[in-house]
Amino acid sequence: MSAELGRGFRHSILQRYLSLTESGLARRADKKIDFVLWPESAFPSLLGTSFWHLPLQQQLSDFVFQQHTPLVTGAYSVDPASRLITNSLFVLNAQGSIVPPHYSKTILLAFGEYIPGEQWLPQLRDWLPPTGHFARGNGPRRLLRLGTLKMGAQICYEGLFPAFTRALANLSAQFIVNVTNDSWYGQWQEPYQHMYMTLARAIEFRRPVLRATNTGISTVALASGKILQRSPLHREWSDLYRIPYRLKPTATFYQRWFYLVPVCLWLSLGVMLVILLMKRPPAQTIT
Repeated sequence: MSAELGRGFRHSILQRYLSLTESGLARRADKKIDFVLWPESAFPSLLGTSFWHLPLQQQLSDFVFQQHTPLVTGAYSVDPASRLITNSLFVLNAQGSIVPPHYSKTILLAFGEYIPGEQWLPQLRDWLPPTGHFARGNGPRRLLRLGTLKMGAQICYEGLFPAFTRALANLSAQFIVNVTNDSWYGQWQEPYQHMYMTLARAIEFRRPVLRATNTGISTVALASGKILQRSPLHREWSDLYRIPYRLKPTATFYQRWFYLVPVCLWLSLGVMLVILLMKRPPAQTIT
């Protein structure tokens, strides 16, 4: 879009999200909607109190205030310590104000958001100039909040790591919000594989997983593992979900005994190797 529209591409992207959201809310004007969920990097500029005076940020705030419906959206921000860009997730309340804290992606994509080993060999940046250079977040240490709602935040493939979601569950997250941008993989198998691997967290920790992506597949998995309506790929789309959740979710067996499964698997492998070695026939000699 940058190549086609020049400097106006950010405005065009934001306008597309705003119009789609406005029409979706209008179709469901008779419903009480807790919040709208946009995907990873949906807001095409920097968000945060330091950038609140800029035109796009004011346009977003005014829109949320006019719709009087909170918004959870992916956006970029800046890490104050390193001054590097962050891939972040923000909550805006019904008044259009940012609800602190926001979350910044912690598990970055190698060669997409950082270069492995760059801290020891800075010359790598010169050899791979197109590679992103993002600051890491502080990990799953705090929840996103909106009124009484307590959300565990994941960005993109952080949802593939059970230990990451376990940390959110240990913080008493009532449900998980996962925002993703896997548009560059096309329409073949990756969108489906990524979706199912992410939604597995709902079963492991018995918490709903709300997933919004830029080009699909957006959907919701209930705490039971049931997958609700799925979005099409590469088409403008919105939907309304009614999602039951527990105010005070209890820890699952998997959550409490998280390391039991890998320990049992490694022990089983060790036992099988020992049995194979013991059953190996003795070496034959020729005299």
